[in-house]
Amino acid sequence: MSLNNVESLFAASLQEADLSEKQKAVLRASLTLFADKGYDRTSTADIARLAGVSEGTVYKKFKTKREIFEAITAPFVDQVLPTAAGEFFQEIAGTAFPDFRSLLTFAVHDRIVFGLANRRELKIFVQEIVSDPKMFSMLAARASRLFTQGLAPLFKQFQDTGELVRWDAVRIGRYIISTVLAYVLPSVITGTASMDAEQATQEIVAFLMKGLHP
Repeated sequence: MSLNNVESLFAASLQEADLSEKQKAVLRASLTLFADKGYDRTSTADIARLAGVSEGTVYKKFKTKREIFEAITAPFVDQVLPTAAGEFFQEIAGTAFPDFRSLLTFAVHDRIVFGLANRRELKIFVQEIVSDPKMFSMLAARASRLFTQGLAPLFKQFQDTGELVRWDAVRIGRYIISTVLAYVLPSVITGTASMDAEQATQEIVAFLMKGLHP
């Protein structure tokens, strides 16, 4: 099962950034604190303390807390989430699914587990997306593109066998993603992992199989 740790992927993305080690420490600490306490309840003093630097060091590169936040979201949109999605699609491409239900069950369960495991970090972006339509549009476009590239060939395979409705891959992906998000987002927003991933997977698959059958 593909289970990427968002925090580790973010740390890896920083290795390619043109930042000093102290500046990278500031961003790692900021991600942790924003996830644990929330953006509004995190101060630059908190960030400096966890990063092991002075507040002056924080302000030397990042003039405001908002600049820190934007320095975190940029690699998430450009590197972290695409990398996580790429690994997910690679695993799917390397698996032989006997029928569409098997593919759907695997994909739905994998993304539910991913969402629950990374709910603290993902909550930061959910909150931002609500208040920033531009970011929502950017992420939605990126998700649709990745989904189409990763699953369109498999969708066609099961369309040819008569198991899947002949819609374009983006439309099919939209139905799948929106249904999974309806289950996962409450856990992300509340920061709890109380949802039963197995039961949720069964319910989602049963619902989608009816809607996506020819």
